Amino acid sequence: MNAHVCFLFHMHQPAYVDPMSGRAELPWVRLHGARAYLDVATALAAHPPVHLTVNFVPSLLSQLEEVVAGARDAWLELDEKPAGEWTPEERTLLVGRLFSIHWARAIEPRPRYRELLERRGRELKPGELAERAARFTAQELRDLTVLFNLSWIGFAARSGDRELEALAKKGRDYDEADLALVIARQRAACEKVLPLWRELAARGQVELSSSPYFHPIVPLVIDTETARRSRPDLPEPSRFAWAEDAAAQIRLAQEAHARVFGAPPVGMWPPEGSFSPEAVELYAQAGVRWLATDEGNLWRSLALAGREGSRGDLYRAYRHLGVELLFRDRELSDRIGFAYAHGDPRAGAADLLARARHCATLSTAPAGEPKLVPIFLDGENPWEAYPESGRSFLDALFSGLARDPELRATSIREHLEQAPSRRELGALHSGSWIDSDFHIWIGDPVKNRAWELLGRVRRQFERARAGALPAARLDRAYRHLLAAEGSDWFWWFGEPFHSAEDAIFDRLFRAHLAGALTALGEPIFDELSHPVAPTKAAGGSQATTRAPTALIRPRIGEPGGDSFYAWHGAGIFQVPRGAAMADSPLVERIHFGFDRATLYLRLDLAPGGAAELTSSGEVTLEVIVLEDARRMRLRLPLTKESHTDWILDEAAAGGWRELAHGGPTRIGRAIELGVPFARLGLAAGARATLAFQLWRGELSLARYPSDGAIPLTVPDDAFEARNWWA
Repeated sequence: MNAHVCFLFHMHQPAYVDPMSGRAELPWVRLHGARAYLDVATALAAHPPVHLTVNFVPSLLSQLEEVVAGARDAWLELDEKPAGEWTPEERTLLVGRLFSIHWARAIEPRPRYRELLERRGRELKPGELAERAARFTAQELRDLTVLFNLSWIGFAARSGDRELEALAKKGRDYDEADLALVIARQRAACEKVLPLWRELAARGQVELSSSPYFHPIVPLVIDTETARRSRPDLPEPSRFAWAEDAAAQIRLAQEAHARVFGAPPVGMWPPEGSFSPEAVELYAQAGVRWLATDEGNLWRSLALAGREGSRGDLYRAYRHLGVELLFRDRELSDRIGFAYAHGDPRAGAADLLARARHCATLSTAPAGEPKLVPIFLDGENPWEAYPESGRSFLDALFSGLARDPELRATSIREHLEQAPSRRELGALHSGSWIDSDFHIWIGDPVKNRAWELLGRVRRQFERARAGALPAARLDRAYRHLLAAEGSDWFWWFGEPFHSAEDAIFDRLFRAHLAGALTALGEPIFDELSHPVAPTKAAGGSQATTRAPTALIRPRIGEPGGDSFYAWHGAGIFQVPRGAAMADSPLVERIHFGFDRATLYLRLDLAPGGAAELTSSGEVTLEVIVLEDARRMRLRLPLTKESHTDWILDEAAAGGWRELAHGGPTRIGRAIELGVPFARLGLAAGARATLAFQLWRGELSLARYPSDGAIPLTVPDDAFEARNWWA
């Protein structure tokens, strides 16, 4: 068998630079530059036989160059202030910001960092942050700035650096000189990123691709009415239809890519995998040879043509309007993005290669041509959840590919050149990589309000262009408009995604619209002075956990035990969807509640979750319970049977107390179980945390929460009295 594994790592950051101040409001370009952008290139360079495709969004490239040139973002400016000069408001910002890192991988292994997190509190109620921040000493805040920035430095930048190693061992009592050293190393890492990727491209190991400049949803910029094709039910804003803007985004990206890397890109990752027939036509007119998107768009395109696709249809290339189209294997891509981080790195890499070999056997590509295994994913965020920032996994994956007799890792361009046969797609679906539609960026009232504002300014620009305004001012205004068309603002507006930076994204979107009007010499209308989403707390994060409010007594394993009212009063952890290029989770939400004697847990499975968990190989649910230094875990084999028992072993293993033989468990649309508090050794009033992990053999399928844990307080005699009004 001759099969090509085609990786596409998508590197993307939105335009964080405030058009008024010229300063980046968020630090993620600098921090990812010190980690993933350099780490992935360094790991790849050690394995010359492995080829792949990397996608750089131009709005990221320009900001990375600014960091290298010495630009300081808002977070860095605050970090670098002398410790005694922080105002109460700035202290609150520091304590709110500087735990924005993977807790399990970055904070828990560092005693001082963990101590500071406990001092702040893992779960904060509204209004608590300022009071907690006021308790921090100047030394604790300085330690926090150093530990945060030090923890963001990846394995490539740390390698062989004795000064960084000494700082890590020091662990605490840092000063301004220590912070300066860390920031200098971050900049030095950022300086190496683009030269190393250029070197890998020059030796033929990497194909460098791009995306339209500010990462817009091209089909919606062409015409927002396109959203109705896949979701006729979506409420829509006033029509926005500016195909010339979409063409400009593509052209500017080609020019920026050629400036940075020496030649325009051959192919592109359409932002958010979004395409439509009109969008593909624009890419074709610009000379883009290939586009990549999600498998869901293939199945719907085949259905439009009256064909029912088979799984094997995914593992070949297609053509529409002369553009080559590739569709990612969602499961393989998401296993790297969300599953393998929680298990043994070598087992994860071996599992991926075994699955890739199996996928290749299904391919409907012509005999004699290499089969295609398309794995496209976010190239920067997944590694935060991996041990060593993904070093062991990437090494195991790349070395395994280099040795595999049946698989060859190639770039997309190499595969297209060596497998010339194409299947024409006469009909093309309009959709993105999320649910094969556009509801993440349009249809929500807040998103639609943003489209209305964008359209209003865009029409004002068109009127000004018909006049005698100087070209330079028109160009400045147009640049602001193109920036406001970026997908990221609409991603965070409204539902379902939220972050601690919602207010910043809102402000940057409005600043670009205001900047366009200023360049045109037009007054800034009042709506741009107020948040697009006025109901959101400025800078606040949306809680995903609700504590229990009443005792519950579900009849697990008995008829009616899964009724709604049986769990009324339980706490809820809502599994978030917000990671880039993330698919729907296996579990949608987790209910946790209790009576005086028993802890009750219910995991609501996402559509298709039960089938996925029981499809192949035994899957185990692991419930992790932590109370101070006591660590306990319950292991529950999931089968197609409707009932099972959770398993236990009283012996301690590796510091864990493993429990067995409890009450009945029900598995259907949800996984339900009850665990006596006595078996856990938890007394009334005890405080513990919960986490859940799904395993298939040694491979982790998912962890909930992906970072951190769910707080739990065992009820005491006064619990119901305290919560009677809830």
